[in-house]
Amino acid sequence: MRNTKKLVGLLLALVMVFAVSAVMADTGSITVDNPVADQTYTAYKIFDVSYNTDKSAYSYTIDSGSEWFSTVQSFAENESNGLKLTQVNGSTTYIVTTADAFSAPAFAVALKAGVSGKTGTALTLSDGKASVTGLALGYYFVTSNSGALCNLTTTNPSVTIHDKNDIPFDKIDDKESVDVGEVVTYTITGKVPDYTGFTTYTYLIADTMSEGLTFKKDVKVTVGGTDVTSACTITYDVEGKANSFTVSIPVEDYTIGAAIKVTYTAVVNEKAVAKVEKNHATLTYSNDPTDSSSTTTTPPDEETVYSAKIVINKYVKDKKTEKLADAKFVLYKQKAATEGETATKLYYKWNDTEKKVEWVEAQSDATVKVTDAKGATSFDGLANGTYYLEETEAPAGYNKLTEPATITVNGASATTADLSSLTVTADVENETGSLLPSTGGIGTTIFYVIGGVLVIGAAAMLIAKRKKA
Repeated sequence: MRNTKKLVGLLLALVMVFAVSAVMADTGSITVDNPVADQTYTAYKIFDVSYNTDKSAYSYTIDSGSEWFSTVQSFAENESNGLKLTQVNGSTTYIVTTADAFSAPAFAVALKAGVSGKTGTALTLSDGKASVTGLALGYYFVTSNSGALCNLTTTNPSVTIHDKNDIPFDKIDDKESVDVGEVVTYTITGKVPDYTGFTTYTYLIADTMSEGLTFKKDVKVTVGGTDVTSACTITYDVEGKANSFTVSIPVEDYTIGAAIKVTYTAVVNEKAVAKVEKNHATLTYSNDPTDSSSTTTTPPDEETVYSAKIVINKYVKDKKTEKLADAKFVLYKQKAATEGETATKLYYKWNDTEKKVEWVEAQSDATVKVTDAKGATSFDGLANGTYYLEETEAPAGYNKLTEPATITVNGASATTADLSSLTVTADVENETGSLLPSTGGIGTTIFYVIGGVLVIGAAAMLIAKRKKA
């Protein structure tokens, strides 16, 4: 009786949180509350349960005619496994008892290895759960890709199992299109896995950032909303991979299913201009309670950020191949008007000390870009948006633009294979100035003509007078 109760306790300890209802007094149900997509769950009855009239005493048995008998017997033959089968009075019935050495996870591995060809009852998927009802009470093995044990008795006719392979892992960033110098916040979410049966459990997050991101080395970890950063082991790699880190979370210390959140930040630096910067994280976790060294690593969860640039192409009007140097420009964007205020111009300023873009209200504080001999210059490190290019000084002999040029930046389609949308070219033409008067006016010419006529007339009159004399 003592050993039977010990078995019951061990089996109950292995049950992962379940919630189902029994359909009748002597039947039970099993529910998997977190079924993994595309998996089929099947319940196999391993042991029968027997009990007295008032159900105050019960034990587990297995019949030698059971299709599971040879599998169980093979496991029990190794005394170190802590499982014992005792035949009842020469019958086909065997009582199942356990010793302290019994390991439910190891037993699950043995059952999983012998599941091929066995008859089970499939669980039905509905409303995000997998369940089966009307099961005879007993000791069941539920399997999909991994095995799980559950115990259905007269005192516990309905259980809910949590699939150990349910390891959610998701990473997001708070922005994708940025100015150089902006801070991007990354958040990784998961939950405390079912570590039942594990003596140790690996839960290791690793992250690597590309060179356009400067990691601020500020990892913070919360479990169930409580800051547990100090309880985690965080390693920052400063040897050639200064943008890499790992964080190991001691999940065994926390409630199964509790939310895990890891946050950290990075600054988008000048190496990110007109490039897509990547940041990818992986999770390595334990997958076998009988082998602490056995782990699985998730595929990389990758996030990207990018920054664009506006390139100016300055040339003579109607002569695109004749480039103009020494044209000066500032760039601004409109700050949306707030209640009671008007829209404000914010001018681009490059902070060369901190290598970042700033936006200032005074044009006098703005960065002035000057075109080179190829008629080119650029404003770098810009997020998506609408910008206005204002010419503050035209090349000598050319008229300055009277209106700013409107330029739209949208790099949403950018990929590492196609970065074209991250470089926006602004074609800006200048027209040469004209000598006064402008084309079509008579200007001073008429005065020269009239003056000439008057001179000639005066000379003619003088000659005529002399002749009369």
